[in-house]
Amino acid sequence: MATARKKGRGYEIRVSCGIDINGKKLGRSKTWIPDESMTPRQIEKELERQKILFEEEVRNGVCPDNKIRFADFSKRWMEEYAKVNLTIKTYARYEIYLERINQGIGHLKLKDITPLRLNAFYRSLEAEGVNKRAKKDKDGNLINGGRLAPKTILDHHRVISKILATAVKWGLLEKNVAMRADPPKVPHREISYLNEEEAKQMIVLLDKEPIQYRTMITLLVYTGIRRGELCGLEWKDIDFENQVMHVCRSAQYIGNKTMITKEPKTKSGIRHFSLSATACQMLKRYKMWQMEQRFKVGDQWEDNDRLFTAWNGAPIHPDTITDWFAKFIKRSGLPYVTLHSLRHTNATLMIAEGTDVCTVSRRLGHANTATTLNIYAHALQSKDTEAANTIERTLSRYAKIS
Repeated sequence: MATARKKGRGYEIRVSCGIDINGKKLGRSKTWIPDESMTPRQIEKELERQKILFEEEVRNGVCPDNKIRFADFSKRWMEEYAKVNLTIKTYARYEIYLERINQGIGHLKLKDITPLRLNAFYRSLEAEGVNKRAKKDKDGNLINGGRLAPKTILDHHRVISKILATAVKWGLLEKNVAMRADPPKVPHREISYLNEEEAKQMIVLLDKEPIQYRTMITLLVYTGIRRGELCGLEWKDIDFENQVMHVCRSAQYIGNKTMITKEPKTKSGIRHFSLSATACQMLKRYKMWQMEQRFKVGDQWEDNDRLFTAWNGAPIHPDTITDWFAKFIKRSGLPYVTLHSLRHTNATLMIAEGTDVCTVSRRLGHANTATTLNIYAHALQSKDTEAANTIERTLSRYAKIS
């Protein structure tokens, strides 16, 4: 309820808004000065009206804490919101982002953050050497000069926007100013993949490689599963009798030490699909090889059911596969593609061979076919052209062109 007290010629009207992050009472106030011609009775009546109007204004709006800094609020946000709602991997990534964000705007009070200040911060992230975690080239120089990619800067913007949106929701801000900021535009990049001939060449070249890597890379291009899903596979997920693979978990490392195993993001990520006879035979040979390795290592072998492991049976680090594949591609003479490009290769080849989009989407574990249609528009366009040519071949002999 609003209160009022005499202050000079006017009245200070105050509405309580609870407490702030530190337990301090919050409130909003305004000063109302009555007209000199008003009688005491009129002043009393108008003051009550002003109290009601101001309280309604506050209740329909917010009660900002004018002193809380972004760094303090972001810390609370990470504890009370992020830990509850984000995955462990996303939480760890946000910690890295917030380290940079708080260096730039953490000292600012929430109320002092403006679109212009955010834009200046985003520009500062484009400077050389900002990315302390950037890899180095063969000469020891930071790749891309240690600059952050536009997409990474956009990710920083999204974190800021989420935090400020929560501040609005919790009644600490009137509006989310990040909505009016201008983060960098992310240029559209065509997906990379191997065409049919290049994929065939890769399979031939893999025949000379160690059986573990040969099996992993071949399985990726045959199934289109993600790297984390590959690392999470267990032998119980392979039904040799019915030639079916079950995908129900993903293995990821946080940093370089902590490995987590989690379910896919969406229900559609949990799936099963048929394996080719070639893939099944390859997995059977690999399983025999793994049993031999296990016998050689003896008591040092870490007992688990994972398909792909380190020398001692421990789950393989995802980066081990990525790094090996990058070196393989470099010495193979094939076009440059990443490990994830094998997923694109799988989908593109399926579409090229006439597999319907619903089946492709289900095998890839997409939440909906719209995702598949958006990513693989290049392959679908060629099928559209092929469809037009089919109609042409079928009906052209009947068409009369004047």
